[in-house]
Amino acid sequence: MDRLQRLRASMREHGLDGYLVTGPENWRYLSGFTGSSGALVIGEKAEVLVTDFRYLTQVREEAPGFTVRRQEESLWATVAATLQDLGLKCVGFEAEHLSVDDFYKLKELLPGEILTPAPGLVAKLRMIKDTGEIERIRQAVAVADAAWQEVLPTIRPGDAEQDVAWRLEEALHRLGASGTSFPTIVASGSRSALPHGEAGDRQLMAGDLVVVDFGCVLHGYCSDMTRTVVVGEPTRRQQEIYHLVLQAQLAAIAGLRPQLTGREGDALARRVIEEAGYGEYFGHGLGHSLGLAIHENPRLSPRENTVLAPGMVLTVEPGVYLPDWGGIRIEDVVVITESGCEVLTASAKDLTVIF
Repeated sequence: MDRLQRLRASMREHGLDGYLVTGPENWRYLSGFTGSSGALVIGEKAEVLVTDFRYLTQVREEAPGFTVRRQEESLWATVAATLQDLGLKCVGFEAEHLSVDDFYKLKELLPGEILTPAPGLVAKLRMIKDTGEIERIRQAVAVADAAWQEVLPTIRPGDAEQDVAWRLEEALHRLGASGTSFPTIVASGSRSALPHGEAGDRQLMAGDLVVVDFGCVLHGYCSDMTRTVVVGEPTRRQQEIYHLVLQAQLAAIAGLRPQLTGREGDALARRVIEEAGYGEYFGHGLGHSLGLAIHENPRLSPRENTVLAPGMVLTVEPGVYLPDWGGIRIEDVVVITESGCEVLTASAKDLTVIF
């Protein structure tokens, strides 16, 4: 219930006597409910979980501290009735999750102007992970590491990208993951210059750079890692750019600490790449938080002003992407500590050569 109390404190700061939670990761964070349909209504002294018949037994097991209200006519009709029964007068809602269509459906069922957009209240709470969350992420990262150690020695010239992806995903499931945290990226040759090049039927060939980016979900929490390998003896340029990306990542890991902004964290790596003349080829932010979702706040990017704090979990993933040549990215998950950061990802980062 500590999470609810922190949410209520935020509600009071925003002048709200109620809050409607419609983001699935957010309702799971607050209640423990893992179903796919529902909403939370939070008042100063009430916490109600609205869901339909399919989840009534499940929700009582997963969210025992919540009052359960069965959806009757529709979800929004039941939510509106709940808001009225509780006498709530100023109810914030998650504008980042509630669609315009659903907002108007709900608004039509309520008297007056009691709904007010209040995005990000739960997302802000989720930025700092507690010890249990960090342990779950640590376990998800360990499963990804183990899958990589198992699959890496099996990669050979002639493999299709999607074959490598399937072997990774099979290993993740066998090692205990409930699923992947995003579609597995295996991008080879010139396709490795696509930061999000999902695995296709292209076969790995001599001279290829191969970017492999993947992660898993374990106990509801995500992992994310990237390694880049080369097929056959690497060229001098491949070695040089790989070393550059690695040095940028190591510089960021060495410098990340509390009190830096996300912008300053991003600059730790970006400066290294820019000074080498490749700044225009590093077109995305250095990293993002993860947890119940694969992309959470805060970010490490040139536009992020959030101040880093202990308990924040972030990816550190610099990259250089040269059109018609290829790309290199290296990614680890780290947790911000009292004095710096701890790297959770254990897989080696030497340039691996595939023969």
